[in-house]
Amino acid sequence: MSRVVIVTGGAGGIGSEICRGLARDGLKVVVADFIEQAAIRLADEIRRDGGDALALQVDVGECASVAQMVRKSFESYHQIDVLINGAGVISRFPVTEMAEEEWDRVLRINLKGTFLCSQAVARHMVQRKEGRIISVASGRGVAGQANAAHYAASKAGVIAFTKSLAMELAPFNVLVNAIAPGATDTPMARGRSTEEEWKQREAVPPLMGGLTKKEEIVGIIRYLLSEPAQYITGQTFFLRTPK
Repeated sequence: MSRVVIVTGGAGGIGSEICRGLARDGLKVVVADFIEQAAIRLADEIRRDGGDALALQVDVGECASVAQMVRKSFESYHQIDVLINGAGVISRFPVTEMAEEEWDRVLRINLKGTFLCSQAVARHMVQRKEGRIISVASGRGVAGQANAAHYAASKAGVIAFTKSLAMELAPFNVLVNAIAPGATDTPMARGRSTEEEWKQREAVPPLMGGLTKKEEIVGIIRYLLSEPAQYITGQTFFLRTPK
């Protein structure tokens, strides 16, 4: 039977590539995104290409919305084998000028959302004694980021949460890992850089911390879902050196 994967932020720049890649691998994909129409468009595209996909609207920071996402996934596919926590946001403010509401917004989606979705799905994985949870962190969670302390803090939290959840779920054969891409060519990343800054990033060789390619992200997720990775848990895989 094909595995079922939920991808939050599934219609976004990174999430959409993950959905497409895993659908091509034969997984049944739940495209879960705050923007419902974007999720529907991507699910339609996947089905046109011969894949199996379900579009769901979700607010990952709201417990009731997450519960509904999980319930509808079960109604359609009767199981959840993999969760990809991909939903995330960023904005730029110095700490001295950052509104409390903006701090809360970023932490709510990036960190609380990872907690709520992992909690809801893990309950079912524990019963089955099988499953894999992969969260999208960031090198900024280790290196920090000026004018985006809330984002860096949220991603540091994702890394620590991954380690802790892996310890809790190991007795139930549920693997929990994170990936930490560098800057990736997505609308969210480009939106916080000038064209000149982006050209400078593109000029940096990959092994020296250059841009992360979307296919690299899909590739490491494929590995973490593979049989050779069946004993890897509690790890964060950095796709570029944090700077």
